[in-house]
Amino acid sequence: MLKTAIAIFKGPQQTKEAIEEIQEESLANSKISVIVRSEFLHQGNFREEIAHELAYYPSELNLDKFNAWLVQTPPFIVPDLGEVVVAGPLASQLMHSAGSRGLNEALFSYGLSEIRAKHYEHKVRTGYWLVLIQTTHEKISGVANTLRGYGGRDIELWNKELEHPQHPFG
Repeated sequence: MLKTAIAIFKGPQQTKEAIEEIQEESLANSKISVIVRSEFLHQGNFREEIAHELAYYPSELNLDKFNAWLVQTPPFIVPDLGEVVVAGPLASQLMHSAGSRGLNEALFSYGLSEIRAKHYEHKVRTGYWLVLIQTTHEKISGVANTLRGYGGRDIELWNKELEHPQHPFG
């Protein structure tokens, strides 16, 4: 049975590093999803923008930094969030659900309660990067520890049969 780990991150670098380590350690394979509102893809402060100009390489305009790990969709509109960029299985769910009410509803299918699903939807709405990973019971703690090690917040583990997180991680 698959279990779900969910976490939020402040920006793309932490998100990328966490996913790379999870992939390298074979803690999860094709069951990794990331969602962020399009307007928050370019988060950064003035110093980072200057550093990009001085380095003569463009800042990343999409989730290409996850190439070879995650397949992404073009930006699309999700109810209650606006335009988002999504990678992984969550993208298909959000794009192809008939009459979808948005991210909140999609998170129910992973076992999240309504209250926690609304919490994570709010976090994405306010600029956080959401990472959702499904993996086996044996690997779920390793995934959660890696997410925390790279700055993941609000980390929870969910099982479709339970109506609460197995235990909050942070």
